[in-house]
Amino acid sequence: MTILKKISIGIISLSLLVVGSSYLLPDTWAVERSVVINTSPLRIYPFISDLKNGWPQWSAFDFEDPNTEYTYSGTDAGLGSTREWKSKKMGNGKQTIIKSDPNYGVEFKLYMPEHDFELQGKIGFFATPEGTKVTWADWGQSGNNPFKRWMFFFMDKIMGKTFEKSLAKLKELAEGTKN
Repeated sequence: MTILKKISIGIISLSLLVVGSSYLLPDTWAVERSVVINTSPLRIYPFISDLKNGWPQWSAFDFEDPNTEYTYSGTDAGLGSTREWKSKKMGNGKQTIIKSDPNYGVEFKLYMPEHDFELQGKIGFFATPEGTKVTWADWGQSGNNPFKRWMFFFMDKIMGKTFEKSLAKLKELAEGTKN
């Protein structure tokens, strides 16, 4: 057997193993992080319900590409508030707040058409003896795409640190320790 034939069989076998094993992975994914903020939900709410003036102050995703171009539609804040973006680094996308309550937080949908990537997210809060616990959770499905299943298997590692950085900045802003 020639060396080229052995290499070809090895590559095909490895490819079949990667694709086949992807179907043993879950077809759903989720990322969640929390922080306790020493203030009321009403002080936090404007930062998370306003995609134009609130999110850009704390969401680390907004700092990834300074050349991102945003457009806004729908309401100024809360239910129906929408932003779309164009970014060479991050890709293009659209985010819409689909639920909004000053006492409990917001839910949103995000879609990036170039990557056929869709997620649903929630930034919710509730009072604790230590302050307001704020939890940011995103979740979605990979479907039958084996490469997406592998990518989403690592989604917590991919997005988790950005959530932590964002929530730390939100804490700083909402507690008024930095403007």
